[in-house]
Amino acid sequence: MIQMGMIVSVIAVIGWLILATRGAPFRRLGTRGVVKYALIWAAIIIGLFVVIQVSGFRIEQ
Repeated sequence: MIQMGMIVSVIAVIGWLILATRGAPFRRLGTRGVVKYALIWAAIIIGLFVVIQVSGFRIEQ
């Protein structure tokens, strides 16, 4: 069940990023700028994931 939540979260983040990049400011960046911002967001998300995993933070039901 935890894996299903992670999959849904990843899909939601990808969908949000796609919707966010359709805004007018991102259109002026070009492909290189969009890829740069995508890599920055990926680093932030992966960094948060690693911090949560290393810290042992768990949500109990």
